[in-house]
Amino acid sequence: MNREVWKQEFAGKKILIWGFGREGQSSLNWIRDLCPDLPLTIADSGSSDALKKASDEPGITVLNEADTDFSEYDLILKSPGIVIPEGMDRTNITQQSQLFLKHQGFQTVGITGTKGKSTTTSLCAAVLSQAYTVHLVGNIGIPCFDVLPKLKDSDLVAFEISCHQLEYSMYSPHIAVYLNLYEEHLDHYGSFAAYGDAKANIFRHQKEGDPVILHEALPYVSERPDAILIGKDITADESTLHFKDQSIAVPKTRLIGAHNRLNLAVVYAVAKLLGLSDEQFGRGAESFVPLHHRLEPIEGKDGITYVNDSISTIGQTAIAALKALPETDVILIGGMDRGIDYEELEDYLFQEKELHTVFMYASGKRVLEELKQKGMVHDHMHEAEDLEGALKTAKALCRKGHIVLLSPAASSYDHFKNFEHRGAVFEELVKQL
Repeated sequence: MNREVWKQEFAGKKILIWGFGREGQSSLNWIRDLCPDLPLTIADSGSSDALKKASDEPGITVLNEADTDFSEYDLILKSPGIVIPEGMDRTNITQQSQLFLKHQGFQTVGITGTKGKSTTTSLCAAVLSQAYTVHLVGNIGIPCFDVLPKLKDSDLVAFEISCHQLEYSMYSPHIAVYLNLYEEHLDHYGSFAAYGDAKANIFRHQKEGDPVILHEALPYVSERPDAILIGKDITADESTLHFKDQSIAVPKTRLIGAHNRLNLAVVYAVAKLLGLSDEQFGRGAESFVPLHHRLEPIEGKDGITYVNDSISTIGQTAIAALKALPETDVILIGGMDRGIDYEELEDYLFQEKELHTVFMYASGKRVLEELKQKGMVHDHMHEAEDLEGALKTAKALCRKGHIVLLSPAASSYDHFKNFEHRGAVFEELVKQL
């Protein structure tokens, strides 16, 4: 990692850090490391302890976002979730991810997609670490600037990149993986096409010869005739992973479900592109510990298993969870209603007449109402006000030796801080049952 090149990005510029969450704080730390005397400004509408602490530091100015004149700054480092107002000049606006890919993209495996990107990126890091020093960063909760002080050019970076991190990016990683595309974040992008296009920046600015892995169903396949296609070049069955003319038996792993075997096959392809042996791949896959809040079992009382899949925010992830766990007696559905289409999930729940579904919160109530309007309600569909009520209903319905599954197919932000908070509340409520 070339500190001088990075220093040139910031030295002598009037810089605004727009948004002071985890990534904004990381930007402050890295710029201060490189240019300790450079004055910096933070724009944020909150009042966190981190903001108060920053405002006490010499050379740092903290402004309310509403009172900020953005035209005054040479460089604006925007946090990913902030929506740039219509008509605002974007010339000097960038993000951590964009600058990281500009300078360190040559050593980065970037992974995006609507579902599965966290597991696939973490799995990729675990496998590649059998042959390289690997840094796991990005949307998974680790700001990419955090690893720069210890990053060597011989290292690899496994980067989970969200649509928000890619939205305006003019740079792409050395290996780009675009897993899938389903309706999500329509409240931010306004259309499904705009959301998908934001993610497509993961490969649109690659250098000649950089590999790209795309799902064969993506509308962008024609843009890259050289793409390695998931579902064609990369496949998985019950016992074997396939990458073009190479195959390997599915290693022993704690991952469950056909969707995770396909994710594993994607990582196998990445591993082979980077020169790993089958033995190294197998060791990494077997050592991988699944992520918290992703099909995570909790042993409850009375012989019932409760599974925390709070990461589920769309209908397709709930369907995938049910297919992975055929012992499920009850699924809990619902959360913040962002207006996404639930037709596929509704059809699935209607067909699974032995499965109990407990609908909760705004999106759950909308799904149930849509089912009623279509005449697709059956006796195993139930309603609860909140997660606690849904769990009590589920416990009464679930048979011993079977599963209660939280896979809500919805965002958590109406009643929880994030999906991790929702999952933690679920776990705590299970203990109280």
